[in-house]
Amino acid sequence: QGAASSFGGYDDGLDVYVDLLSSLKLSMDNVVADSAHLMFWFSMDYYMMTVDMLKEMGWTVNPFPLIWHKSDNMGILPDPKRGPRRIYETCLMASRGDRQIIRAVSNVQSHPTTKTIHMSEKPIGMLTKFMEMFVDEYSIVLDPTCGSANAIRAAESRGAAKVLGLEINTEFYNLAKAAYNSGGDLD
Repeated sequence: QGAASSFGGYDDGLDVYVDLLSSLKLSMDNVVADSAHLMFWFSMDYYMMTVDMLKEMGWTVNPFPLIWHKSDNMGILPDPKRGPRRIYETCLMASRGDRQIIRAVSNVQSHPTTKTIHMSEKPIGMLTKFMEMFVDEYSIVLDPTCGSANAIRAAESRGAAKVLGLEINTEFYNLAKAAYNSGGDLD
């Protein structure tokens, strides 16, 4: 992605993506409750494959993704001579064990981008709005690829009982930890 030069890159090829999904499948019974929600950010390039893999794991996948509309018009321009700038990102919403939502919200949230730590950073305000559907004082939230830790901060702002963020990249982890410990704005 274009921000890799500013924020450091990471391998996000198809093989890594499939490995992450396979790891989720292998660890489901250890890290996911029998009744749970899943917010899974993904590329539309892999829509059907991702839905199929999540269904194989036992998730019930809502066919209409959550959409973050980047209101500042930022996004990837893969081929400026043949197609538009991609100013939205998609997130599959899934449930396990017929888990019901807390309250309905719009499946599209407009919010400007924030890039302070990570090239694929999601804004806390946008995440918090989507998490109104799932997260309350009884929630235990895991973000196994937490990057900026914004999902952790958003879940805490919703009153989650417990949160855990995992990040394999030491630099991103240290930056996210510093931002988290500073208690900065939740945009």
